[in-house]
Amino acid sequence: MVKWVRSGVMEGAPELVAELGGDYRALAREAGVPAAPMANPDMPMRVDRFVVFMELAAARLDEPAFGLRLGPLQSLSLFGPMALLLGSAATVRGMILDLADFFPVHTQGTFVGLDQVEDGMLLTYELSTEVGSQQRQVVELGFSVIAREMRRHAPAWKPSLVTMRHAQPANLGWHRRLLGDRLMFNADRNAMLLDADLLALPVAGADPAVHGELAAHYGSAARLIEGREVLQVEALIRAMLPFAPIDLAIAARLMRQSRRTLQRRLAIHGTSFEDLLARVRANLALLYLGESSLAVGEIAEILQFSETSAFSRFLKRTYGESPRQIRYRRRGGSHRG
Repeated sequence: MVKWVRSGVMEGAPELVAELGGDYRALAREAGVPAAPMANPDMPMRVDRFVVFMELAAARLDEPAFGLRLGPLQSLSLFGPMALLLGSAATVRGMILDLADFFPVHTQGTFVGLDQVEDGMLLTYELSTEVGSQQRQVVELGFSVIAREMRRHAPAWKPSLVTMRHAQPANLGWHRRLLGDRLMFNADRNAMLLDADLLALPVAGADPAVHGELAAHYGSAARLIEGREVLQVEALIRAMLPFAPIDLAIAARLMRQSRRTLQRRLAIHGTSFEDLLARVRANLALLYLGESSLAVGEIAEILQFSETSAFSRFLKRTYGESPRQIRYRRRGGSHRG
């Protein structure tokens, strides 16, 4: 299923490409994204094309930190009307909760999740299986945008921890400048720690009446999303895989449904829990083999395979290649990492 997003997510891209000496229109044409995105920022754009553009721009312009550098050129306006909801929340915590709750209304091509931890909340950010397995630029853009917004409320703020699935880049200058020094790569998820003091800060534009009205509207819109259960199950699988096995019974319990009900609702959309689990594993396998420096055995462990040999058999069945062949191909014939 094609996933869409507002073309407003391209905000700042033409300017950054020009600053780096590139030809935005040529890149846009090659990637299949709007040549003038801000002429109509509400125009739907395929998420997978946006991912292609981001990776293409980083490669063609020889700027591995392209996504990070684009973040400061963007604002909550990239969410369109949803920006009014976020900006009217009483506190930063409320804003972040709204972002996670209603993000599927913005796009179903990426997932925003929240995990409560002792020091605050971990905001997680993942791309769906349909979007592809190259994620670095979009993930780093997402974290850069969030960090920029948090600094509107606390100007000196930097996250005390950021984890990302891809390998550590050779140059961390932009990462440290925008995301701080507590960086972890080859991680089991993409996550940013938002500390309790930050979350407690008031939002300058808070408006309880506007917020209540918009929250009700977006709540109704979120409940009407086609295939909502499919999105929820994929998000659960991605969140739990690194830590524990997950099956239909566990997913149903977490979603407060019976196994039979969840199974039936997934079947309506032409899928099953087993199919979603296989798709997520296959997608993350490509991501880790292409973008991380983790050993094959470590990847197998993250994806909850009992043995490396079981992981290799899974890839052979799915892609017709061994882990080593996939890694070699996805890195353009390079043996690095």
